Amino acid sequence: MVLNCSPQHILTAMRFVSPFVLLCLLSACGAPSPVPTTTPTLIITPVESALAPDNPTAAPAEVIQETYGVSFTTPDGATLHGELYGTGTTAIIFSVMGNCKRGWDEFARLTAAQGFMALTYQWRGCRESGSANETELKLFVDDLRGAINFMRAQGAERILLAGASLGGVASAKLAVESQASGIVVLASPSTISQWGFEVEAADVNTDVPKLFLIAENDSVVSITDARALFDLAAEPKEWQIYPGTAHGTDLFDTENADELQQRILEFILDTANQ
Repeated sequence: MVLNCSPQHILTAMRFVSPFVLLCLLSACGAPSPVPTTTPTLIITPVESALAPDNPTAAPAEVIQETYGVSFTTPDGATLHGELYGTGTTAIIFSVMGNCKRGWDEFARLTAAQGFMALTYQWRGCRESGSANETELKLFVDDLRGAINFMRAQGAERILLAGASLGGVASAKLAVESQASGIVVLASPSTISQWGFEVEAADVNTDVPKLFLIAENDSVVSITDARALFDLAAEPKEWQIYPGTAHGTDLFDTENADELQQRILEFILDTANQ
């Protein structure tokens, strides 16, 4: 049996076969990867938009979206792994918390559905067991530098940095250096005292849009500490508090998830259109 792998044939098949059969067909046809990565997987899955149904920026009910497992190197030679979502010349890099929880993946799919390229990745200090090597974790800023270089190599002309907790600290630290078009900081302090690390005013002295968010009684980072980072940043900047104790991307697992997703997505869309 010879498979017809033309785009017209595949699009026709999509209307009549189950997702499982379609994936089998696509696997048989094969597809080259544009980046040094593992074999790409075509994901056909519903994407629930956090936006109201009558909002013209809401994602479609069903999105066909390519997701690639990728590897890239940092300036000091470490190899990191992540997931690359969607396509476009505007990219959002999502940096995770210091506990290595992959809390951005669902939201990265949502941004890709809006026409952006998105990257999620793990710090070099994160282990498959869920534990972390603190000595390696301290090199988190170089990890983000590697992610930025990688996304520029994929064709990103504009980059927004979004991070939670440790990821937010890294995003703020590189706001000026990376010439980011905007930053999103979720529950991040200005200093990590046990590491002797701090974000300085010069790091966030840029006139690009900045969004800072945190839960009112965040269980890890106090509002005082998060506000200190906000105060360092130059205008324009926005400050948003949500009820509860959830830390960082754990807010996506609360009753405030829809509102949080909508707030961040609207910020990204507004920033990208400036």
